[in-house]
Amino acid sequence: MTNDTSFVTNMLAKTPGGVGRGRGGGGVNGESYQRQTAGEDARRSRARGGGGGVDNGESYQRQTTDNDKRECTSESTANYDGDEDQPGTLWSFVENSTPGDRDRDDVDDSFENGGDIVGVGTGTGVDSKHDFHRWSPSGSSLRDLLHFVGPGWFVSIAYVDPGNYQADVQAGGTARYSLLFALWWSSVLSIYVQILCVRLAYYGQVTLAEAQARNAPSDRRRYLNWFIAEFSSVITDLPEVIGIGIALNIFFGWPYVAGVVLSLFTTMTFLALLRCGLRTLEIIVCVFVGIMSIALWIEMGFVGVNTKELMEGWAYGFTKVTRNDMFAITGILGSVVMPHNLYLHTAACMSRRVRREEYVVRRAVRWSSIEPILPIMVSFFVNVAVVSISSESVYGSENAADVGLTDFCSYFKGLRGGCVFWAIALLAAGQSSAITTTFTGQYVMDGFLNIRLPVAARAVVTRLVAIAPCIVVSAAFPDDLNRMVNVVNSALSFLLPFAFTPLVKYNCSVEYMGAYAAGRCERAALYAFAIAVYLINAVA
Repeated sequence: MTNDTSFVTNMLAKTPGGVGRGRGGGGVNGESYQRQTAGEDARRSRARGGGGGVDNGESYQRQTTDNDKRECTSESTANYDGDEDQPGTLWSFVENSTPGDRDRDDVDDSFENGGDIVGVGTGTGVDSKHDFHRWSPSGSSLRDLLHFVGPGWFVSIAYVDPGNYQADVQAGGTARYSLLFALWWSSVLSIYVQILCVRLAYYGQVTLAEAQARNAPSDRRRYLNWFIAEFSSVITDLPEVIGIGIALNIFFGWPYVAGVVLSLFTTMTFLALLRCGLRTLEIIVCVFVGIMSIALWIEMGFVGVNTKELMEGWAYGFTKVTRNDMFAITGILGSVVMPHNLYLHTAACMSRRVRREEYVVRRAVRWSSIEPILPIMVSFFVNVAVVSISSESVYGSENAADVGLTDFCSYFKGLRGGCVFWAIALLAAGQSSAITTTFTGQYVMDGFLNIRLPVAARAVVTRLVAIAPCIVVSAAFPDDLNRMVNVVNSALSFLLPFAFTPLVKYNCSVEYMGAYAAGRCERAALYAFAIAVYLINAVA
């Protein structure tokens, strides 16, 4: 418990098991927590979601913005017994009455089935059966860390998708190893960005999309923010779909358009495994990362690496940067720190339910902040492999600046199995990325518009939107696919501030984060990062 704060528990009401269908929920046994901060003249309390209803079944009303009031209706379930398969007692861990002061039992279920969000206030007390199944420290560091393993691998796919490969090929083909420094510092920045996502999810108890929607000054601005976030997710999907088409072309000689169309069905097949739980899908994604890593590291061993140049480019390659390298650097930044990943990670963290007690939440933040480090470091060395292969195979060739995913393996065809390993990496990267972008689109739509689609429906819509331009380009302009991916990478770098700046803003906000808001020095560093992203885009 922080020294400058005190928690004041205010019992509002108890209900014999009211069910609130809404987005989050009440407090302990239908209680509402208030937090009084030193220096405040008044206490602020916001009741959100559907936890134990007031007056035996009346509805809670949650005001998100002055223009957006949503009502959560309640139903009576007097016989609810706290079964673990249903979302149970809702808790509130409220820091400065944060806008996200509600528990997120609903999100775990929405990951599973994409259905309606249901919050249940059982009125059964702190020791309810459902609360027993929430995470709390076990006393074993390894066991606690393993509980939170998953979301980090889920979001790490964004760092090794076909768009990243394209940026790596361009970097190695035009500047050899000298741009590895940009790849390294982008990866370091992305670790910090993912930690910011974790903090917002656990302390603020909101996803980035929800926070932006609630703070939009008007519906018009909210819809604009939604469009930008949705557009970022859709164009992120383009390189993934193209990567699948290129991989199948290498394997079977199919035209690119055939693989592009097939990606709709392969993605649906993997998403069907959600019936086995989100953990199953996280394991599959982790396996995909392992497959592409092994394939590319073997490929790098076949090609050979200039270790001295690699280390120089990693440590101080920035000394060799020229104006001509800025487009490649923006491509690296846009393909590594991807805007859709910020929306995805804040939502993915909600799948790990924890007790809403201050010490427990702080430990959850700690383990969830450590968890993405290994996946991101693995993805960094995967990208190093692609840069190295390109440096040794493509650099110095006549059309090095135009080489990309479609013709990369033609530069090491002489290696036994060279193109096969490249195709395996492309297929694993493209398919796993298509899965995660589908989830991102779902949570962007839910957060901004409060519209939930079943995962299957969302997958179909996302695939069709992404496939449409790819079919046109792959059928009519098969030689322009590389250029299309380059444009997407640069566009993502341009769109990054629209997601990163709000993330910085809410992490620095006392209203959202309470005592856990970024301090003065960290706040200065965060805004410096945000400004640097703007400057890189301006120079490029």
